[in-house]
Amino acid sequence: MPESLANPLHDLTSRIGASLDPHHVLPLLEFAETNVGSSVVGEAKLSLLKHTNMVDYAVEIYQKIGGKGEPEWSGEKRKTVMATLDTLTKGAKAFADIVGDSSKKKELVQGNNWSVQGLDKSVGVKADAIENYRKLAKFQYECGDYETAYNMLENYLSLFVPQQKGSQGGDSAVDTADDYSGSANNNNMSANAKNMPAFGLTDITATLHGVLWGKLSCLILMGKWDEAMVALNAVKYSIDVRSGAEGGLSALQSLKERTWLLHWGLFVFWNNSKKGLDAIIDLYMQDKNIQAIQTNAPHLLRYLASAIIINKRKRANLKDLVKFINHCDYADPIIQFVDCLYVKFDFEGAQQKLQACESVLATDFFLHNQTKLFMEEARVFIFENYCRIHQKIDIATLAEKLSMQPEDAERWIVDLIRNASLDAKIDSTENCVIMGHTTHSVYQQVINKTKDLTARSGNLTNNFKSYLGDVREKERREREAAREME
Repeated sequence: MPESLANPLHDLTSRIGASLDPHHVLPLLEFAETNVGSSVVGEAKLSLLKHTNMVDYAVEIYQKIGGKGEPEWSGEKRKTVMATLDTLTKGAKAFADIVGDSSKKKELVQGNNWSVQGLDKSVGVKADAIENYRKLAKFQYECGDYETAYNMLENYLSLFVPQQKGSQGGDSAVDTADDYSGSANNNNMSANAKNMPAFGLTDITATLHGVLWGKLSCLILMGKWDEAMVALNAVKYSIDVRSGAEGGLSALQSLKERTWLLHWGLFVFWNNSKKGLDAIIDLYMQDKNIQAIQTNAPHLLRYLASAIIINKRKRANLKDLVKFINHCDYADPIIQFVDCLYVKFDFEGAQQKLQACESVLATDFFLHNQTKLFMEEARVFIFENYCRIHQKIDIATLAEKLSMQPEDAERWIVDLIRNASLDAKIDSTENCVIMGHTTHSVYQQVINKTKDLTARSGNLTNNFKSYLGDVREKERREREAAREME
């Protein structure tokens, strides 16, 4: 991430960009242009584009910020790009021709020859041609042609997916290959592919692991969020499988890749309205990923806290979030809002932080579309917590804590009481909210106190067995020592 980008307070572009691919950072820079100015963003873009093959785009940016002609490095870079493209295209031609011939491909699939070994044996396509095809896919990605790169990666991956065994040479084998290589003709991924970890790959080598990362990156840049969610889970599965000495990823590399995954997932989670909020909380709260956040990326707490506040179904994770916050050395208005409200019970501080949250959200690439919803749910948080410790609440006082006008606060409270079925009523004469007594029946209290009785009993039994085993082992050693002395 370019150091020349002067970010305003609480802007995470530089921190997040350090764990993203250069192509992912470009949309963040375009969003930041309104805050830091086009010239600064232009310089940052040029710095990133040096690491890609997007020479023409770099020239366009250079001229837009006042440069004349082309950057001094662009001429040599363009020659290198064209030469590499020619070399890889020729090297991959044998396999590319097979992929482009649908009838020939179908014949190979039906003959159970759609694999690296099968192609070599049946039509003489060598492994080198297939490897050049993979390199060409990455090259196209670096050139900014994400859709072509994605389709090529799909074709490459299909060679390593075991074909279904049913009717020999039947359509099931063709369907299996098409699940993973047919995206050029079918934008909707099949149910079969979606339900298979890592798209059906049984042996994930280092090369295939990299291809899964490439596929996820292409889908992010293409804006295909449902498919990107599947690809994200495939990469996560691949990291899990390859972690450890036998899998090929050291503990340090595994931690690093999990950190990348948590950052790349921000694009997917905050653009997938159906599943994203649940998915980000489930992923971030896993033990291995908590370690990655605490060690490498405590700033991601902003997105975890925002997701929990917005997502009503995941409110049970608030307690874990508070513990998480206490063990991370990071703070911004969103984190401080949670801390004031749930740790310090400082309603004045929470109100001040809520005002600051609005400006932070508005300048965050991933959260700016959630500003209105976040503010609404945050006010509900303040209201619920304030009502827990007060029976009679002055509306003017509550409006001040919610950063609202008294009239707006009264309407908002009426709607909240009605929609949330709260045991509360508004006294118009005294202009206050009167909370009812929330009492649980004796039966409910018994249920609440005994709902985890089985688990607690099991833990107690296991602890007792462990203690008893330790006592018996100690007695055995004492007897042996006594015999030796005799």
